[in-house]
Amino acid sequence: MTRGGLRRVAVATRNPGKLAEFRRLLREQPWELVDLDQAGFTGSLVEAGSTYLENATAKAQAVCAATGFTALGDDSGIEIAALDGWPGPLSARWMGEEATDDDRLRGLLVEVGRRSLGDRRARYVCVVSLARPGLERVSARGETEGVLVEPRGSGGFGYDPAFLSDDLGITFGEASAAAKDRVSHRARAFGWLMTRLPSGIDAPLPDDSGGDSHDGGRLR
Repeated sequence: MTRGGLRRVAVATRNPGKLAEFRRLLREQPWELVDLDQAGFTGSLVEAGSTYLENATAKAQAVCAATGFTALGDDSGIEIAALDGWPGPLSARWMGEEATDDDRLRGLLVEVGRRSLGDRRARYVCVVSLARPGLERVSARGETEGVLVEPRGSGGFGYDPAFLSDDLGITFGEASAAAKDRVSHRARAFGWLMTRLPSGIDAPLPDDSGGDSHDGGRLR
């Protein structure tokens, strides 16, 4: 579906902070990112998978199938090295549906203080998945490294105020949107996604490119 020459893409999220970030990161693309209400999607977005890729793909496919729009889904999380990568894909859900961002952030700090012997290394991970009617799905992964600290700053969302970025030397909560967008896990995932669409969003992938493959490491 196009409007004014732009390809309309439905974003499979009900998180307004995430939607705003998607729109910033993809502003140079000939896409109009629409929310679920604009796409006419009234269903639930289920994240029952055990991996980021499973959850991102499930959300994108559900919206694409229900609306006929090309749909963009993501799943992201924070991984604590000393806790073997926990909470990972459970980052938005480990405290239950009623918990707020602040509840989860404070709860994570408590858990790390209780279970870790001082190792606060952390990593943000994002996997994005693009479901296209009649075409292959395509996905990509991005990561960014940091340290978990006491919250500083009020920018971003989720765990951002407690994520001290190795790249920036400040937390994502202290960083401007432009600074965060240069180094974030989501920015790196989108950067890789675009390299996998050399002929545009409506073209088949190259013959040597698997539809659901995605970069497994850091993107710099």
